Amino acid sequence: MIQLKAPYNAGLFKQMALLRLVIFSLLVESIVLNAGEVLVLSDNVGAEIDVIEKVHYRLFTDINNFKSAQFYLLPNDSVMAYIESWDAGGPVYYQRYYSLYEFYLLGEEISKKDSPDQAEIEFIQHKYKPLFAEDLLRQLNRNHYCLIILNNKQVYQGLFLKYYDRMIRILDNDQFYDIAIRSIRTLKYWDNTKQMRILQWITIGSGVAIGFGAGQVINFVFNIPAKQTGILPFAGMIAGGVLGYEAAPFVVEKLRPKTVIEFRKSKIKRLDSIGRLTYTFKKLKGKIWRTRAEQD
Repeated sequence: MIQLKAPYNAGLFKQMALLRLVIFSLLVESIVLNAGEVLVLSDNVGAEIDVIEKVHYRLFTDINNFKSAQFYLLPNDSVMAYIESWDAGGPVYYQRYYSLYEFYLLGEEISKKDSPDQAEIEFIQHKYKPLFAEDLLRQLNRNHYCLIILNNKQVYQGLFLKYYDRMIRILDNDQFYDIAIRSIRTLKYWDNTKQMRILQWITIGSGVAIGFGAGQVINFVFNIPAKQTGILPFAGMIAGGVLGYEAAPFVVEKLRPKTVIEFRKSKIKRLDSIGRLTYTFKKLKGKIWRTRAEQD
């Protein structure tokens, strides 16, 4: 068993965490005392902006790991946006300042847009669910494939076994490895093996269909005699199936649902391409129906 451990002082870590909590508490108290009333940006979002509203209305696009935001009227008649975010170490706070005119203009732009529908809400909740990295690691299921890249660019890939005491244990080539969280730069975790198999067959089937279509096009363009028209489509199907089989690993890696934790950037992304395609299709279908209803 290979162990990669970094020095860890539990007492010092707790003291630093407590100090950060005290500083954040004082900061919040100072803001509440100095700020005036809470302003409502628009009836579409209410007094507090959450993740769904932030994504749907494209607010604070430069803030990662967003949790919530509120607007306050300051004594000098300006407006402050108090934004709460997070990273692996705990809460992170930002302040943005606006004139009253800028605030009202922003509110008018939001009021012109429709509120998110249920399909979009579910999609955003699934994709942007704010989780701390360690909380997410505790929830990961055993025996699912993961890839770990360390700060020194060393790579491990294998089955995720468990998370304990700020360590990850994986099984790589029949060997157990305990990897310290502090040494990890990126962790990719793939789940839902059923969708992986579906993607493999879709890729192979697409290659066969493309090969068959290419054979039919060649028959038409070169006016192949009727007795020989079946040869090229059949050959194209075989070639397309082989190419689809070879391309399947690449396609599956790109489209298979996975969770990516960038420890260096304190970012968690959920990449679910099938979900995105389904959501896009539903949204497009809804637009088509609305357009037809307006025309009628």
